[in-house]
Amino acid sequence: MVRRHSSVGDYESAGIEPTPSMSKTIWKDNQGALYIVLAQAFGSSMDAMVRFLQQGGNRMHPFQIIVARMGITCVLSSLYMWWTKVPDFPFGNPKVRVWLVLRAAFGFAGLFCLYYSVHYLPLAESTVFRFLVPIVTAWACSVFLGQAFLRKDLIAGLVAMIGVIFIAHPESIFGKVDDIIKATKAGEVDEVTPAQRLLAIGASLLGVIGASGAYTMIRVIGDRAHALMSVNYFAFLGTASSTIALVVIPGIGFTMPHGARDWVLLTLLGVFGFILQFLLTAGLQLDRSSKATSMLYTQVLFALSFDWAIWGVIPGGWSLFGGAIVIGSTLWSALQKPQKNSADDAKAVIDEESSLLGAEIQGGDVDRRRESFSA
Repeated sequence: MVRRHSSVGDYESAGIEPTPSMSKTIWKDNQGALYIVLAQAFGSSMDAMVRFLQQGGNRMHPFQIIVARMGITCVLSSLYMWWTKVPDFPFGNPKVRVWLVLRAAFGFAGLFCLYYSVHYLPLAESTVFRFLVPIVTAWACSVFLGQAFLRKDLIAGLVAMIGVIFIAHPESIFGKVDDIIKATKAGEVDEVTPAQRLLAIGASLLGVIGASGAYTMIRVIGDRAHALMSVNYFAFLGTASSTIALVVIPGIGFTMPHGARDWVLLTLLGVFGFILQFLLTAGLQLDRSSKATSMLYTQVLFALSFDWAIWGVIPGGWSLFGGAIVIGSTLWSALQKPQKNSADDAKAVIDEESSLLGAEIQGGDVDRRRESFSA
């Protein structure tokens, strides 16, 4: 009887390797980049949840959202470190505890500014500001740590700031213009005054400084603390500080979620954060090329999609033009040929905060990108 199908074992016994299918080949060649794209989708989803919880009748304060978001992160990361017996758990290496606290403080400030800004800005606009983080981080490290600040980073930073001016388009320069393009669902979006918009842009820029400060502290810490130790400090300080603010500051208080939907969204914020961390870590470990770096910018596309699908709005013409300038300048800086570095390659570890506060992308060298993603 003639056999019609040959098994893999038949090929191996004959010394012939079976030809992989086209789908498997595409997956193998692009697995890292696809992981990063998925991570950006989860990151934009989290931003959309935060914006939704602050809009309309929900009216949750950013502090309350941070409590839910970072509280879940703190519990999950603590359980993981306890289960895997991470050294120096729960307080970390005594030599770097001060730096861990500073890293957490900068990160908390950046996260609060981000969550505040998405209430008043379309997701696409608030996302664009995060691409300023790698350039500001490079400058901060050159000032405080003596690291090189390349000319291309300076040029990219100056051009990006021109883009920020177009996004802000102050009325004194550009005259009165529509900030967003409205569609049928525009009534579901809270009305934003020009003053609130400018305040949100200022908060976004402060968030960039906070994120850059966090990444600078990460470089100071280096490999002297486990990656999740940094995440846990950040999550604990964010949870504790936000809880105190809700209790102490008059006029804020706790807003009871409206039904099961709000509870689910608050829970998903923490769960998606952990999924985000895994996808970014796996993606940048599998693919450290410029292709993987450029995939970080797909978050803008996801943000535009959520803006249109949920609220029926997209940024206006000046904002889109300014956003293109920011993305183009920072992407140009990221894709420049990296300088050779004699240091040993470190294992890429990505902070779940990275996608929220602006992923540190490849700049002057490969280590700069990996250190900035470290947590």
